[in-house]
Amino acid sequence: MQESSSQNKNNNDLAIFKIYLRDNKQRISRSLATDDKFQAMEAFDTMIYRKDLDGKKIIAILIYRNSYAAFHRFDVPSDHKNNLRGKTKNIYKSLLLI
Repeated sequence: MQESSSQNKNNNDLAIFKIYLRDNKQRISRSLATDDKFQAMEAFDTMIYRKDLDGKKIIAILIYRNSYAAFHRFDVPSDHKNNLRGKTKNIYKSLLLI
């Protein structure tokens, strides 16, 4: 998903939504930049439900208009405040996306 050309990098910097996975060494492994709120919400929801990442020190991040809107930790139990499975609808409502 991540683009490598400088033109695409400039477009990514201007995108309204940025969604990515980051490990504990600050490395980004997957990323998406888009202006489409439905694509952004679907990508973030798909990302946080990845079972293959459970227990790993990785976070999924949603940036909206250059501000951190949400982040999900894969290394915490389901009742932890930073585990967002089942909670994104309320986050999207608070951002006035739905």
